[in-house]
Amino acid sequence: MKLNSNQKKEVLEFTQRLIGAPGHSGDEEKSALLVEKKMKQLGYDQVRIDPYGSVIGIIKGARPGPTILFDGHMDVVPIHEPDSWIYEPYGGEVVGDKLFGRGTTDMKGSIAAMIYAAAYLDKEKIAGTIMVTASTAEELIPGRAVEKILDEYLVDAVVIGEPTKLKLGFTEKGRCSISMTVTGKVAHSSSPQLGKNAIYIAADAIRRIKEIPVSSDPFLGDEFLELVEIRSEPTPGYGRVPFHCWGLWECRILPGENEQSMLDKFINSQKGSKWEDRIKFQMETIEVSTFTGNRLIGKDFLPAWREDKNSGLYKLLETAIQKSEIPVEYDSI
Repeated sequence: MKLNSNQKKEVLEFTQRLIGAPGHSGDEEKSALLVEKKMKQLGYDQVRIDPYGSVIGIIKGARPGPTILFDGHMDVVPIHEPDSWIYEPYGGEVVGDKLFGRGTTDMKGSIAAMIYAAAYLDKEKIAGTIMVTASTAEELIPGRAVEKILDEYLVDAVVIGEPTKLKLGFTEKGRCSISMTVTGKVAHSSSPQLGKNAIYIAADAIRRIKEIPVSSDPFLGDEFLELVEIRSEPTPGYGRVPFHCWGLWECRILPGENEQSMLDKFINSQKGSKWEDRIKFQMETIEVSTFTGNRLIGKDFLPAWREDKNSGLYKLLETAIQKSEIPVEYDSI
């Protein structure tokens, strides 16, 4: 199925409206209401906003068959330097054949495309059920809102509309956040030998973590263990040796890793350190209050994944892509 010029215009204009309704994680209500209204206008059989703010649209085919869910997240990352943008971040401006704005590809554009694509299908030719969901808080707690949807609905396959340059994504790095807590001993800065400076202990721990051997994958490249935040107490010091230091690592991880294996990398890096008993690591927990008032809570751990390109689902996807006259290519996400 190819879109005519009017249909293309509708998809573009709706994408622009979504871009103009910015919503950070937990604050996606404007986008959610736009999506809900549009699904109803397009004749979806069922449309609702779930307890965590995700919009769920359902189209039932004329005949029984599998249920396929298409998902995209509505939230975007906050903009900290708007003046550095060439185009208005939330303007949705078209320049040439490109659309500019925060979330255009991640993922306002794909949300609009999936909503309209499902609605344009002939129900009489559908064997099964199509679900299109616009989920919340992915930028802060990836996958948790979709998990809540899957707790309610039994589906046969999930397609995530993350940007892949029209290639089939078959593998992706995971992510996790690991915190380090260092306990020192307070003392006056004029007598530092009476204390144990938590910053110095943390510095040694960081050095050891940087020496952890880097794992690599032929499709995804290297894993990353990146220190993104550090703070100490007391702050300000005012004549005191810091007794506490806290650091946060964001990790991009490869297939085969789990929560414990990632924690073990950090814990084992401190073996032999005289400060080992003063250094603790844990997987971070993230909590996001959604615009509905309910909270999404979970460990900040999302495993890497890899699918079999020879599976039935991927062969069906290849056939669908070929009918669209797009070259079938695979890539990592």
